[in-house]
Amino acid sequence: MARRTMFNTSAAWRRHHEHVLDALFSFVVITACLFNIVLSPYCICATESCHKYKMTAVLVRVKTLIPQIVAVGCLVTRVKTILHIVNDEFREYEDKTREYEACFPDPNGRRGVAFVAFIVFAYAVTVLPISVYRPYLIHRDVRDHTVTAFFVIMYLQNLCTCSMEIHYVARCFRLYRWFCRINEDVFALKSATVTINRYPPVLLQSADDGRRRSTSTTSGTLPTANDVEVLRMRHQCVRDAVGDLNDLYGVQLLLSLCTLFMLTVIDTYSEMFEKYTLARSRAFLYVWLAHYSFRLCAIVLTTHFTMKQVFSLVLTSV
Repeated sequence: MARRTMFNTSAAWRRHHEHVLDALFSFVVITACLFNIVLSPYCICATESCHKYKMTAVLVRVKTLIPQIVAVGCLVTRVKTILHIVNDEFREYEDKTREYEACFPDPNGRRGVAFVAFIVFAYAVTVLPISVYRPYLIHRDVRDHTVTAFFVIMYLQNLCTCSMEIHYVARCFRLYRWFCRINEDVFALKSATVTINRYPPVLLQSADDGRRRSTSTTSGTLPTANDVEVLRMRHQCVRDAVGDLNDLYGVQLLLSLCTLFMLTVIDTYSEMFEKYTLARSRAFLYVWLAHYSFRLCAIVLTTHFTMKQVFSLVLTSV
């Protein structure tokens, strides 16, 4: 009894400590987002050489939207995430998924690890090099510490948003694997039921292997009701997990998709009309477009194939 009390106290203290760290991290992120929103006009004007060249006001305003969109997206995402953390919704979701995996372990769990590793690698390849190289060029050409800090913070905000998307894709792919296994079990059970109904046990018996066939057929018919109930419970658990995942990431993902679309349009427009931008290369546009495209595909395709498995399960059950 004393050990259980000590364990509960330790777990409660650990959760409190994690909440404090999350709150401090969220405070830093929110402060940095507000910093970038306020200083966007000054820093963009510094990189556009507004003091040397007469730039069109439209182009400067359009390019000012890029860091502001990134900052607002990161700000909303972090606020929504900290609300879920305070309410222990992430912990409850993980507890439910661990309990499901303990009851129904996935024999192909390595596929999920390989998929997540590929997603993390692709994110890192498309965003990390330019996130390091561009601030270096700005520091070298602009020679303004405020502007350099501004762009470093902007790319860190982008990495925070990418981290949220990776967490979603990893959890969504796990649900996809669970639905695949349920679909396979439903199809196997349906095939066995159709075979038994089409060929009754009396017709399946023969003089040579009558006892073996009779035993196998009987053992196949007895647990059918139990198998259906287990599959129903598994489907209910995974369906609830889908709803919980949608509640945890719905707003953030919608904001990410809108942000990626707007950044693609603004970057393309800016590349067509820019003339005096410092620390800029045309190759940056292609790298950012590849990064935006991959993020869109990772979110949309993972969600699409997961929902396809859900509808496939419904059609298989009919």
